[in-house]
Amino acid sequence: MSNASDPLEAARAVLEPGETLVWADRPDPQVLARARLPQVIRGLLGVAVIVGFLWLSFVPNWPGGLRGLLLTVFLAVAMLYSLWLLAAPWVARRAAGRTVYAVTDRRVLVLEDWPFKRQRAFAPAALDDTLVAPATPSQRGDRGTVVFVSRKLPWWQRSAGGSYRIEAFYGIAEAQQVAERIESLRRAAAETPPQETL
Repeated sequence: MSNASDPLEAARAVLEPGETLVWADRPDPQVLARARLPQVIRGLLGVAVIVGFLWLSFVPNWPGGLRGLLLTVFLAVAMLYSLWLLAAPWVARRAAGRTVYAVTDRRVLVLEDWPFKRQRAFAPAALDDTLVAPATPSQRGDRGTVVFVSRKLPWWQRSAGGSYRIEAFYGIAEAQQVAERIESLRRAAAETPPQETL
């Protein structure tokens, strides 16, 4: 999937035999970057805590030997992680041009090509009730967000990323119509009786 490729063409390239593409588009870079604001806040807090920790506690009395080396490595890793969180909007903005959202007659797809190439597919059974966030004005017109997976995670899967798993199409045109297509996919799968295997 190249940066200039058509989203419809990119989505058709990953269809399974007999699968039909219903809708495909790219996210709006501004909306996708704004969705990363919680990560920026956590990154700012991390940098502030590390800098305050260094300034107030250890710079005057930095430990020597192995203890000092281990502390330096730990603080460097924590600082790099915090800086990565601060860069999340920039990464999201850049990734938006290389991301395709798609709805087919069998599944919902998120195709990403930057910074890592990956394809996430959601079968109708894995989808939750869709939620449509209000449209936000952007350079490309009003763009909405459609949330199709929103689940509270068990305690052992929670992290700094939060306690919910959210999967969504961020910054898309005609968000309400896309949500209706996802809901019709869920309903059709729920009405189809399971096939017996022999």
